[in-house]
Amino acid sequence: MTRIVETVSLGSADTGGATATVNEPSVACSGRRMMVAGNWYASRSTDGGDTWTFVNPFNEFPAGAGTFCCDQLVTYVSSHRLWVWLLQYRVEGDGNIFRVAVSSTGAPGTWTWWDTAPTDIDAGWSGLWFDYPDLIAGPDHLWVSFNLYRVSDSGWQRAVVMRYELAALAARGALERAAWSTERSGGLRFARGAGPTMWFTGHGDDAETVHLFSWAAGDQHVDEFTATVTPWNETDYASIVPDGADWLARTDGRITGCWLDRDHLGLAWNAGADAHHDHPFVRVVRLDRGTLALVDEPDLWAADRAWAYPAVGLNRRGDVGMAAFCGGGAVPVTHAVGTLRDGRWDMTGAAVSTHGPANAAWGDYIEVTPHPSRTTYWLSSGFTLQGGSGRTDIVPHVVTFAP
Repeated sequence: MTRIVETVSLGSADTGGATATVNEPSVACSGRRMMVAGNWYASRSTDGGDTWTFVNPFNEFPAGAGTFCCDQLVTYVSSHRLWVWLLQYRVEGDGNIFRVAVSSTGAPGTWTWWDTAPTDIDAGWSGLWFDYPDLIAGPDHLWVSFNLYRVSDSGWQRAVVMRYELAALAARGALERAAWSTERSGGLRFARGAGPTMWFTGHGDDAETVHLFSWAAGDQHVDEFTATVTPWNETDYASIVPDGADWLARTDGRITGCWLDRDHLGLAWNAGADAHHDHPFVRVVRLDRGTLALVDEPDLWAADRAWAYPAVGLNRRGDVGMAAFCGGGAVPVTHAVGTLRDGRWDMTGAAVSTHGPANAAWGDYIEVTPHPSRTTYWLSSGFTLQGGSGRTDIVPHVVTFAP
């Protein structure tokens, strides 16, 4: 059974009380130093999570072209001893910006940053704004993705992927980017475990195709592929926990887990209840790494509860680990972690909520990342509600787990 090694939690003082049930926490770690960032807050620990210090993203940096808004992601790049912090800013006027910041220590006041507006990438992208990011570091590059929406009506327009040289980020000099965009798929997710060639994925035009993209580090060209999988239900996400809250009322089917292991390219996302599943569940697809042919579909589901919001990552040995939430029926919203064994998910509850969300909202994503020093361990970001059903009752945490 998957083993919980340690769970460290962040209190209200550690987050400045700026939590929400749409929490979207990410975690970065280097030895005893850790950083967690979610919607509207960030926090830093230098003692392995025993104590935390709130880092306010609203005033850690100058306002720039607008004020800070919400989505954030953090990562630590051990090859360059570099902390990376990605922040999304509020829509003001004709669009918004995102900010890429780096630091050698992660301490407040040590960050260098670069801002990007949609028109910095393409002069014709006036009236668009960035949202819903992903972030990953490869051997030599940092990869960033965003959706782009119209300011006028928030209609989705395209997704964009950007590539930065890690050496240039570490040098804190002029920063160049390579950028590519698509109108075929939104909410693109990078493959955890990918090497110099980055893989990323999104849904196709119907509920039985997925789009696959590969971008070699030295190229400007992106290769595109399509795979056909078993159809899934993109509706019927309702799931009622014991206190009557529908914790999946705002859920959708965007891909939130993607990985590349020794043999497979894997994808995971939320699927609605259907004729074979009484509750929403996690659709999982594994494709052959070489041919992209469908290998199997080891879905995560249960007869007595829903599963949703999967994140997938590899440990340093190359094993596949997952974090997700479950709940519904007699089961409160629970953050669980697990491993893929012989085509089946072995999941263990890590933290259990005392309440369901009063605003019927949860998500949108969490993270699984390799432990910085233990070969077979993973770290997962997560959160639960403790002592109440409001946004300030959210308790973020970091779970260390092992096979």
